[in-house]
Amino acid sequence: MPPNGEITRIVIADDHPVVMLGIRALLKEHSGLKVVGEASNGRELLPLLAGEPCDLLITDFSMPYEDGSGDGLPLLRRVRRDHPKLPVIVLTMVHNAALTRGMLAAGVNGLVAKAAMTKELQLAVGAVMNGRTYICEAMREHVIDWSPSIEPDGSTDPAVLSQREAEVVRLYAQGLSVTQIAEQLHRSVKTVSQQKNDAMRKLGLTSNTQLFEYARTYGLL
Repeated sequence: MPPNGEITRIVIADDHPVVMLGIRALLKEHSGLKVVGEASNGRELLPLLAGEPCDLLITDFSMPYEDGSGDGLPLLRRVRRDHPKLPVIVLTMVHNAALTRGMLAAGVNGLVAKAAMTKELQLAVGAVMNGRTYICEAMREHVIDWSPSIEPDGSTDPAVLSQREAEVVRLYAQGLSVTQIAEQLHRSVKTVSQQKNDAMRKLGLTSNTQLFEYARTYGLL
């Protein structure tokens, strides 16, 4: 964090021009904040961070580009690996417990829902630049009584699924029905259905769309 009285240099990343405009407008209201770089996806962001000194990154969570990669948790982990001391605030429309916890486990310092950006972004910047973690009001319920778990391979996952549950999630996200999964794994339909439901409950997911997003983000596809 820069000493008192100095400018906080900020890099912002989002694939929606209107959101970028809004972020710039909010930051401009504070004389001590200056946007020094912008990116619209991970492929632009990583070299920008490597070449442009900055004190804070404010980034979207989902910024897919041509090959469908370079966003989400893999990007956040890469940023944290390459820039271990850089404070990071994520602006996101993602609203499920598994991914909220995954972002924190990846080393994010602040989480702000895009719907609350006008109200809470400046609060998040102030908190994070003073060494505190900031979680917006709408997302705090996701992290009550939570601490990250570490997988054997060193990756972080907000909820540990059993091997069988993870297998069912992967196959379901690939497009197989519960009946087809049961046939492939030689289990009963009732067992597969229960394992799918147990996985969603552990992960805090409430829809099949969220389950697919989880599988994509954690590399289960």
